[in-house]
Amino acid sequence: MPLKNFAVINHPVRMRIFQALHAGELSINQLSKRLPDVPKPSLYRHIHQMLEAGVIVVTRTRLVNGIEERFFSAVNELIDPADISQPEGLEQFADHVQLYGNSVAQELMRYILSSGDPCDKNIAVRDHVFYASEQEFVQARETIYQLLKELEAAPPAPGRRKYRMFIMAHPAGSAEEE
Repeated sequence: MPLKNFAVINHPVRMRIFQALHAGELSINQLSKRLPDVPKPSLYRHIHQMLEAGVIVVTRTRLVNGIEERFFSAVNELIDPADISQPEGLEQFADHVQLYGNSVAQELMRYILSSGDPCDKNIAVRDHVFYASEQEFVQARETIYQLLKELEAAPPAPGRRKYRMFIMAHPAGSAEEE
């Protein structure tokens, strides 16, 4: 994601739109139902900004009563590590991580409140703290990524439900404490 696009995506409403579209393609009408607190004119404005920046794309269109309805999806793998090392890149990336994590947490909160069951078998909330060498950590991370990649490739089917797993890992404490 070029640095100019951090400014586009690092906005609370656009982050929610991005995350909704990351889960699958949606039209403006479908987005409006997912984000009922965001007025439709605002959705159109945010979608336009995100399209111009290239963080979302139109995946298909269809005619509904003679009007073209567009469906949008989020673009994957937008963050270029080289951008983070540019001036202000690290701060913008940190803002992005915070906003993205908050957005995921809010989505989980909405699910928990709508399900009415804080122990719902469909959620996983864990904080694992462990000791590992850098090599052991990389091996664990890559094993998890490979398993998730296989699950992402599995097609929808009866009895299968779409899940979301947001993983964040870092050395405990700050870099100064190392």
